[in-house]
Amino acid sequence: MEDKATLGGVIAFLKVYLTFACCWPLPSNATKLQRLLRTGFRFFCCANSAILSIAATWTLYKHSDDVLLVMKLGCQVSAVSQVPLQLILFALQDKRLQFIVSEMENYYKQAQNYEKEIFQQYVDRCKPFYGSILCWLAMTGISVIAAPLFSSQSFPSEAEYPFDVQHQPLKTLIYAHHILTAYQSVIQVSANTFPALLLWFVAARFHILSVQFRTVTNMKELVKYTREHYILLRYAKEVALAVRYVALLCVTFSTGAVIFGYLTFISRQPWSVKWTFLMIAFCGFVELYMYAWPADNVMSTSSDIASAAYDSLWYNNDLATRKILIRVIQRSQRPVTISIPCALPNLSMNYYASYISTVFSYMASVRLLMGQE
Repeated sequence: MEDKATLGGVIAFLKVYLTFACCWPLPSNATKLQRLLRTGFRFFCCANSAILSIAATWTLYKHSDDVLLVMKLGCQVSAVSQVPLQLILFALQDKRLQFIVSEMENYYKQAQNYEKEIFQQYVDRCKPFYGSILCWLAMTGISVIAAPLFSSQSFPSEAEYPFDVQHQPLKTLIYAHHILTAYQSVIQVSANTFPALLLWFVAARFHILSVQFRTVTNMKELVKYTREHYILLRYAKEVALAVRYVALLCVTFSTGAVIFGYLTFISRQPWSVKWTFLMIAFCGFVELYMYAWPADNVMSTSSDIASAAYDSLWYNNDLATRKILIRVIQRSQRPVTISIPCALPNLSMNYYASYISTVFSYMASVRLLMGQE
């Protein structure tokens, strides 16, 4: 019989798989040497991706009249520039993420069987999508790295340097640098599974609490679940604060990757080139969906607490019990959302639909302009 992927297994896998993303926080008991190595590794990753970003930007300035080159490098710059910025955002959230992850792991270890069954439902529901996306991202990275095998370009990126790069061992070093940067870009996009995991965990906990409220039988249980609801709301707020700026970064750079990738796809390029940039553009589309889907579920499950409280046998209880339930219902009428005032509306499936519509409108406009020219 096939072994199921459990929440514990998903956590263990992402810890290892996202090593280069440096998004998973170190444990609270990490040694000074471990923290120093993590900081040094982050500086190395930032410097490696920043070098290619600067070279590509300089190439864009130098060849601004070459439309096809601008489109291809614009797509790559959108992907590569996300690496150091996302590393910095995760580093700034280290303490908060340390608390969030510690609470998640401790809660899952102490969860009862019916709670683990609910977590398993969420894992089984999400595994096909996120597993497919990780495979697609890996294929996209391989396609970018293998581009010189099917075209006349010397390196995976067409970024130029102010020195001769065709002599050994410099040529090998530059190629290795491009491979590492492509890998970093893939891993940083894959790192969006980490905030998504936190959001799904919050949604599952609200789901569990809804089940508990619907089956409440006495005042002692009600007081216990009301306290857990208050604690969960505070925890959800911490998750929202940790996730929202990474989500905004995702929206910004995925838009650039989609637009420039699409422009390259409709240009007169060999299919070997078109296919690579089509894969990058598709990654830009699904990158935001990785947030929108769980964020939408957090909104619905946090609001469902009100329905669960109302569905309980409140009419058989005394006045004090009813007052507590009213308070729970009032709290639940303000769902947990992922948003930034004046920058990012409530992240949800409705927002994702409007985002897709807007991006396709931009694509149609640009295609019309290119046709006229």
